[in-house]
Amino acid sequence: ALLLAATPAVAVSHVARVRAPRPAHRHARVASVAVVDVRQRGVGLGSSTARGRLPVMLEGGPPPEPSVEEEVFGEMEGELDRFDRLLKRLPTVAVGTSSNALVVLSSIFAWFVTPTRIPAAVTVGVAGAAGKQVGEKLRNRRRAVVPAAIAEMVNKDGLKRLDRAKVARLAERYDVPPELFEEQLRGVYARFLGALVDDEEVEPSDVSKLAALRRGLGLGWKATESIHVAEAASLAGEEAPGAELPEPLSKLLWASMTLFSTSRGSASADELLSTLGLSEARARGAVNEVSAPLYRAALAQAVGRYNRTQTPLVLQTVRKALNLPEEAAQAVHQDVYDSQLAKCLPSPGDDGAADAELSDETKALLSELEGVLQIRGAAQRVHARTIPLYRSSAAALLEAPTSVGDPGGAWAALALRQQGLALPTERAKAVLQEESRRIATARLEEAARLAAAGRDDEATSALLELTGWADLVGSLVQLAGWSGEAPARDLAERYLGALSLEPGLEEAAQRLLSGTGANLASSLPLLQSMLALGTPSLKAARDDYCSRLDRLLASAQYGESERKALDAAATQLGLPEPLARKLALDAYYGWLLDLTEGFGSRSSDAKAELERSAELRACLQLEPSAVGELYSNTEIDASVLSACCDALAPGSEYEAMETMQHLERALDARPGVVAQILRTS
Repeated sequence: ALLLAATPAVAVSHVARVRAPRPAHRHARVASVAVVDVRQRGVGLGSSTARGRLPVMLEGGPPPEPSVEEEVFGEMEGELDRFDRLLKRLPTVAVGTSSNALVVLSSIFAWFVTPTRIPAAVTVGVAGAAGKQVGEKLRNRRRAVVPAAIAEMVNKDGLKRLDRAKVARLAERYDVPPELFEEQLRGVYARFLGALVDDEEVEPSDVSKLAALRRGLGLGWKATESIHVAEAASLAGEEAPGAELPEPLSKLLWASMTLFSTSRGSASADELLSTLGLSEARARGAVNEVSAPLYRAALAQAVGRYNRTQTPLVLQTVRKALNLPEEAAQAVHQDVYDSQLAKCLPSPGDDGAADAELSDETKALLSELEGVLQIRGAAQRVHARTIPLYRSSAAALLEAPTSVGDPGGAWAALALRQQGLALPTERAKAVLQEESRRIATARLEEAARLAAAGRDDEATSALLELTGWADLVGSLVQLAGWSGEAPARDLAERYLGALSLEPGLEEAAQRLLSGTGANLASSLPLLQSMLALGTPSLKAARDDYCSRLDRLLASAQYGESERKALDAAATQLGLPEPLARKLALDAYYGWLLDLTEGFGSRSSDAKAELERSAELRACLQLEPSAVGELYSNTEIDASVLSACCDALAPGSEYEAMETMQHLERALDARPGVVAQILRTS
């Protein structure tokens, strides 16, 4: 009795509430389990058993790391000493009898050893009380083995086979009061939750393990919710989370919200978010960041294992298990699709880019992937890869000296490149015009710089080379059949007209043009068309036409009658067609700038106006090539769409993506612009 009284009793409530200290890293936990295991089995490093195992371990490499449940419940079961294991095996009747016997034996012992001067009744009573206290310590110590008994069940049958009825019978077997038993169950769950959150790995089965343990322990949703809130408070401390949540906190948030989503409304993450000081949107973003890599891995397996019909159903099940919303899953789909595109079509400058093309096999693969992943706007994503490749090839051919003397060969090479990249004619035409005007502008500016430096002869030679090169562009357009059977020089005037030069070079170019001799007489109309924006004699006509464009935009009427009125005005004012189209393009650019500013104050009206952009372009008779050139030079399409994205009302990301893709089509923006905006917004 004296020995038992001197033995420190294990506080049951302490065992239930306090977890083992968190080690510095995962390997520290693995090492501690290994030490306990060796000590329990009595296997020393010098024993025959250890010597027999050592060569196997060295030959087969390091043993696999134990799972979190193996670590946690192995530690819990190994925390019992020999006396605890003895108490654990004893039946309740035996412990009760032993406790009662301690009271009787203590009283008898006190009767015989007490001096006669002390009343016998007092000594017997004191001794009996001491024996009762020791017996109560014995019962409490036996009750404290309940977590280890649960751990033994898990280690034997597995976490998912933990029987709720067997766990409930432990309270009767070890004579545990209901309140204390509930506290012990909560302690077991809290300890496993803490270890799961501390683990560096994130697995889809983590949530199912928590769900299995909750069911096996018989914990209600409110109790489970309070444990998760307490764990969050422990991890967060007193400081509010920063811009980026720590990994354990992110994992806890992910596990909690995913688990609570299966409660059918019985559990809520509101208190958890309040404890962490997080908004619903930020919490959802953190959960999606954890779920997305898991979903991506499951997606890769599903695509390789199931057919086009089965895969969407499988992925739907995975999304539900990971608590991943449709919009976040669609972002993963698009990222996977873009990654596959990058493998098939490298970027310009990368190895193999010059010969990269969309073969029949590649197109079949992308089509299959598009159907499986249900990619919206897949053609735009493909064009975002093929257009830069075609642009690079077109620029190289236009710059090649041999192309001037062999326009037919240059066009054949461009046509083959277009066919190999499966690029629509409108896209190819726009790219060729953009690159032609870019190169023509650069060469005209170089001639103007030479003239400004007083090197007129060199400037004149540069203009002669420019006009010869412009004939190549006209011949390419003629061979393509994009503008009827007009002469190559006339097509060059149309496609290369009204170029915008750098400030300060326009006057030098006009002076050079006015002083050219007879050797440039035949090229004068072409050069005048290129410099039409700065021709002094057309200034009054330009100003008048710009005023008409301003009135058209103010009226917001973009019908057929307005289009005809603009054509009549251009003819009446004597404006060359390229100049009229350039002025119209500048007006369209100003209109887009106003819309960009309008999204800050009148977003709904600005959005409605942006939806009419196709109607306005038709009224102004702007060709896709001219619009593409504007977007490439100014990136106004990205600016206006980004402003629209920022002005969208908070709501579903899926709805935002649908809205942005709709506006992208209305604006005829460059392929890939919206995808980039959504990735960075």
